Amino acid sequence: MRKVAWSLAHQEFIISDHYYFSKLEKYAKENDIKIDEVDVVERFSDYDTIIFNYPEIPFREEEVDFIEDLVKKGKTVGIFGYYKNEDRIADTCNTLSERFGIKFNGDIVTDPFSNYENDDLLIVASNFMNLPEDIKKVMLACTDTITTTKKEVRPLIYGSDTAKSKLGLDLLLFAEYVHPESGGKFIAGGTCVFWDNYSIDLYNNRELSLYILTG
Repeated sequence: MRKVAWSLAHQEFIISDHYYFSKLEKYAKENDIKIDEVDVVERFSDYDTIIFNYPEIPFREEEVDFIEDLVKKGKTVGIFGYYKNEDRIADTCNTLSERFGIKFNGDIVTDPFSNYENDDLLIVASNFMNLPEDIKKVMLACTDTITTTKKEVRPLIYGSDTAKSKLGLDLLLFAEYVHPESGGKFIAGGTCVFWDNYSIDLYNNRELSLYILTG
């Protein structure tokens, strides 16, 4: 059984909120994934995967050191933000993600053509790299762009050719740092609502969610 720590240590969205995440909990259980809400950073070492979903409290340097050590030991860590730097979410994510060569830009991505229900903020992406073949299309609502600065970071999802970045940046939306020795991963995504109850049953959002949880 895969053990996942869903962090509450940095005031993240709680997975036990039935209205938003009951489907994610259900699909995780069906796939032999046990998710616990964890509010003490030191307890993350007991888990295979650690998730920070919209953290609102910046990470201290000693916490970043600890999380980096978990990745060096082969753990998977995921962090997911939101568009516009609302609640300074991009800045907060960067206090952790920049250690792994990933920067959240505080951007707004729209797509007038490849979207869901004619809403240009609910972009539909199908430009993937380094993901399982069963992930062919996903809906990413209200997403930020990310920029990479280390060679160990590889792209996962780009926006389509018709998508636009308000800041005029490259349309990289999800990426992962892979530790060269342990294979541990640090996965970053521009939106934290790709796996909520509204989105998870659209296209291959469920498959993407399970990929992240299982590392």
